[in-house]
Amino acid sequence: MGGLGFIFNIVFLFSVGSYAPFVNADSCTISSYDQVDTVLASCATVTVGSFTVPGGKSLIMQPKDGAYVTFTGEIRFEHYNWDGPLIQIWATNAVIKGDDNHLFHGLGESYWGFDGSKPVLMYLRGTHTGFYGFKIKNCPQRCVALDSSKNSVIGNFIIDNSDGVGSARNTDGFDVAKSSGITIKDSVVNNQDDCVAINSGSDILVDNLQCTGSHGFDISSGLSKGSDNFVSNVTFQNSVFIGGMVGLSMLSHTDGGTGEVSNINYNNIHIEGPSDYGIFFHQDFSSAAQGNTGVPVGTVVFSDITLNNIYGYVDGKYSSGVCLRCASGYCKNFNFYNVDITGGKNKDECNVQPNGYTCK
Repeated sequence: MGGLGFIFNIVFLFSVGSYAPFVNADSCTISSYDQVDTVLASCATVTVGSFTVPGGKSLIMQPKDGAYVTFTGEIRFEHYNWDGPLIQIWATNAVIKGDDNHLFHGLGESYWGFDGSKPVLMYLRGTHTGFYGFKIKNCPQRCVALDSSKNSVIGNFIIDNSDGVGSARNTDGFDVAKSSGITIKDSVVNNQDDCVAINSGSDILVDNLQCTGSHGFDISSGLSKGSDNFVSNVTFQNSVFIGGMVGLSMLSHTDGGTGEVSNINYNNIHIEGPSDYGIFFHQDFSSAAQGNTGVPVGTVVFSDITLNNIYGYVDGKYSSGVCLRCASGYCKNFNFYNVDITGGKNKDECNVQPNGYTCK
């Protein structure tokens, strides 16, 4: 990870900051699926042990406002072909954390490589809430979806889908939509799709992530036919990508709705050997075809995009360091400073020239 000047610390560092919980004198333990609703309704301080969630059921957790919930055991989810999610947590002014011994096991190995529905593992919705120290193994498909959340933190997660190399698909680490004031930090993701994908939202910080085997940091806008196609004030920083397909990705959908991606900053990111692109900003993704058409279409404006200290190499037979594939007039004020991606077998592809960088 040469030159990054930081160390990935997997040990849980619990700091609630402004999310200090209300602590009730009661302290209750959940040790079976059937106890969840009753315990959460009566206790503000809750310990969650080990049990199995029946197939086709969601573990739905809506703790009291200001709750303090600690996962201490292994929770498994029986195989069932459906969309999920396997676990839903909705919380306000709360701290939800996992200790060193806990695990969410999605049994993804029983789904990968087969046709049929596969459940999303986890759906989070938080307001002034901290989610800390979760350990997640073998997501059937998408791992953590954060939706309709405000002023919340995800920290010290470990997402391990390394068993799915060659068979798992669509195992996004973190998906973010319709959310603002979000921090995702100090986490490790080993997966087979986007490490972090942002579809809509504002004021988002992604800091100190290690992503292995992924499609990198992705902003994907225009999927919605409605108005949820706006992404603004996002910073990705102090992170490393190992292998995978792409380092930094930004795309819009040719057959989706209109919108804008603006004020996006990438700082101090090391890219180690993705197979396709180091940086891939493009406006030619077809949802219907699930692929790139090569012909960009103006649906979503990309504006005020700044990269600083982005370096490393690509390592694929058809790889390129930089690809900027924009519809005319839809990419504005691109600024690339100290950007150096080597190893490309193909030349950079740029139909727009960023400030501070010469495509080569």
